[in-house]
Amino acid sequence: MATRKFSKATPIYVSVPPKMTLAQTHEVTKEILGLVGCPGCYSGFHFQFIDETEMIAARIDVKGINVGAKF
Repeated sequence: MATRKFSKATPIYVSVPPKMTLAQTHEVTKEILGLVGCPGCYSGFHFQFIDETEMIAARIDVKGINVGAKF
């Protein structure tokens, strides 16, 4: 069951390690499909896998805005 509502019109970006085996790729895909609420198929969703080393993370908390690979 989905924990939040996802739009089929907006890509879902997924941060993944730079190297994954085929089995790991299948497991990640299975988990994502479960999160969007359709474990059996993509149903029109567009997933964009991004190398996690290329991600810039941002978080807002009581201290302000933190930006960087790690907080």
